[in-house]
Amino acid sequence: MVHPRARRLPAAKRRRQIIESARGVFAAQSYARVGTADLAKAAGISEPALYRHFSGKKDLFVATIRATGPRLLEIWEEIACDYEDPLETLWAIGVYYYDHLESHAANMKLQFRALSEADDPEIRDALRDNFEAFVDFVADTLEEGKARGIVRPEVDSRIIAWQFLGIGMTLDLMHLLGFQGEVDRARADMWQRVYLEAVKARTGTRQPYVTAEAQPSRVPASLGGM
Repeated sequence: MVHPRARRLPAAKRRRQIIESARGVFAAQSYARVGTADLAKAAGISEPALYRHFSGKKDLFVATIRATGPRLLEIWEEIACDYEDPLETLWAIGVYYYDHLESHAANMKLQFRALSEADDPEIRDALRDNFEAFVDFVADTLEEGKARGIVRPEVDSRIIAWQFLGIGMTLDLMHLLGFQGEVDRARADMWQRVYLEAVKARTGTRQPYVTAEAQPSRVPASLGGM
């Protein structure tokens, strides 16, 4: 009996599927040890088919890095839609990040793999573009807070944005190295509070942050975990 051939995916959809499968492969082992045969096998295609979409391993690695940033930003934007106050937005994003450390572990490892290969200009530029977009988002949120009198006007928004990313990367390191016991959700919540209190304008009596127990971080329904 002759079986019908599987329907060929549109090129753009196949490319996305290859990138998604490559994420796990690159996260699981060093960049040097990954071969195109591994990447093709993970995607369920032949090596010649892989080369129809990507020129080689590095091209696919760069595409995978570049796909990670917009995905995370989309989640941040979804979260931001639920909060009127810019500082509440940053608090919610920070707690969300802690709550989903496990589900975005592959992305975390991918970023660290990319950092180890940052001497390559293409890889460095892809990683740089991701982080610049993250910093822009946080800095713009802080600038909105300044305009509304919520954030101290003398705050350097971009430096504080880098500090915000630093907290997330520290949580990633703690998770990767097995130090999860040193920071539970209550401590992560307090960490965010201390950070935000340092930039909050000193007027009024507003207390925007509910406790971590009172409002668990949610995954935007349309996006799922990272």
